[in-house]
Amino acid sequence: MRTYRLLVMMVLVFGLVGCGVKSDSAKTPPTPLTVAEWKLLPVEQKYEPDAIERLKQGDPALETPEGWDAFNRATLLPSRKKDFPNGPKR
Repeated sequence: MRTYRLLVMMVLVFGLVGCGVKSDSAKTPPTPLTVAEWKLLPVEQKYEPDAIERLKQGDPALETPEGWDAFNRATLLPSRKKDFPNGPKR
């Protein structure tokens, strides 16, 4: 009987401890970015793959290879040269 009580108490304690843990599945999906919002991001975040994907989601014209290439030439590369005049840090 004592073993049974110990087992029940352990299940309750571990169950309560597990209730306070937040899971990654509860995260909200990232919101799409407009080009204007992307330009305002800090340099440390602006060129991360996550930010680039959010940018592509925010503008339907960037979803096509042609649209992305045009944006890359007209906006992304000049912005990167301005933000990193001596090249990106490695």
